[in-house]
Amino acid sequence: MDRRRHPLVGVSRAQRETGAMGYVAGSEARGAIGWRWVGLVFLIVALWSLFGILTRPMGGHLAAFWPANAVLLGLFIRLPELAGPRGWSAAVLGYLAADIATGSSLDKAALLTFANLISVAACLLAFRRVPTEHVALSRPFSVPIMVGALVFGAVACGAVGTVIGNHLFGQPYIDGFVFWFVTELGNYVAILPVMLTLPMLSREPTAGLISLRMRRVDVDPGRFAPFLAVLLSGLASVFVGGPGAIAFPVPALLWAAVTYGMFANALLALLFTAWTLIAVSRGLISIGLDLNDTHYLLSLRTGVMLIALAPLVVASVMASRNELLGRLQSLAVTDYLTGILNRTGFFQQGAGLLAGLHARQAPVAALMIDIDHFKSVNDSYGHPAGDEVLRAVACALRGHMRAGDVFGRVGGEEFCVLLGVSGQGATETLADRLCDAVRALRLDVAGSVLSPTVSIGAAVAAQAPDDASALMAAADKALYQAKQAGRDRHVVLDLAPATGT
Repeated sequence: MDRRRHPLVGVSRAQRETGAMGYVAGSEARGAIGWRWVGLVFLIVALWSLFGILTRPMGGHLAAFWPANAVLLGLFIRLPELAGPRGWSAAVLGYLAADIATGSSLDKAALLTFANLISVAACLLAFRRVPTEHVALSRPFSVPIMVGALVFGAVACGAVGTVIGNHLFGQPYIDGFVFWFVTELGNYVAILPVMLTLPMLSREPTAGLISLRMRRVDVDPGRFAPFLAVLLSGLASVFVGGPGAIAFPVPALLWAAVTYGMFANALLALLFTAWTLIAVSRGLISIGLDLNDTHYLLSLRTGVMLIALAPLVVASVMASRNELLGRLQSLAVTDYLTGILNRTGFFQQGAGLLAGLHARQAPVAALMIDIDHFKSVNDSYGHPAGDEVLRAVACALRGHMRAGDVFGRVGGEEFCVLLGVSGQGATETLADRLCDAVRALRLDVAGSVLSPTVSIGAAVAAQAPDDASALMAAADKALYQAKQAGRDRHVVLDLAPATGT
């Protein structure tokens, strides 16, 4: 038997499956990148490499802070089509250009570029094993999983860097491996979370390197307090100094972790890491240690990295918690069967809509909608068939709702709509469309074709009342009249402006 499911079921399931894949899966379906993007990859790598080179300690050979690899890795994860021959070639040229422009010989630049590429490639390979839901760092274990993938890349970088460091700078093999490993891991931990949580990267270079989706900003001054605390604690570390100075921002960072979202916390962690490492290497923060001693330098970088990880872990847990709370709140006001508002959600949102219309003295309409002879469907075909009819009717009705209309299931087979209207004529037109939409349904249920209909009772007030009780009672009365008149029709009652006030 060829049984069809109503489109509502298939579409919503497909949408949920698509959404669950996240931005990485979506990016994989994109085509090859154009030459403009190739140019941008070159500029990104070259400029961030130059920035890293400028952070080299006086007389040092390697950068105190090297963001280029993490930025490139973030681009390749967020936009996988960049990680093709053109993208990798552009990255190679960017690394070489920055080193040669700052006085490095070609062979030295080539060796350092090779180490950078091995590191990024190893991390990218590891991230292909990371479940998609963890890429945005929105799950409790997302940050540890990210660190695990980065350790793989840092080990690869350390293995290559050991040989290169010994060849170029005479570093002992063991010391070289530890130095390259710790430094690379610290850079990744500081920068990659920003790239992974950054609002979706624009695929149009002409629109700018990064296109941020503007969001409504809460201007409550209290929201800026954790950010200011991070800045002030960073300044305090300069004036106080000493070995413990690098830990001064920890309380402020944890405060931010429970206040802001993941992207904001990733930025703050990056700000803390970059500021601390650069300030210490330039002597702005005196921690009383000889940074020419490799042991002290590695200890400093490891400590800074671990401090930066702490608020990221807290922020990812908070993000997961907030998402769970949002889902619970949505479930509390959503009808599990049809996906529209349930009775509680309808009256909550309806109260807000009514209050706004009442303040503007605008007209309002309430529609009570009942599926005709619904009990006979359950009796004849069973409750699964009845559920199918409810979903189909809800979908048909929802297709005629505007963005501001409040639509919900308030009873077994009863739906309700509250909306602003221009008058009785507009309400009758809407009721006609809703009746026609349901009347057009043809549902294959247990081998039989069902054609459901609805009866609609509506009440219109020229000025929205401050309480919906009288309006809803009038709509219920009109619904009763529609049923008494033979069903599959609507009745609209026009109320006096003063109703309910």
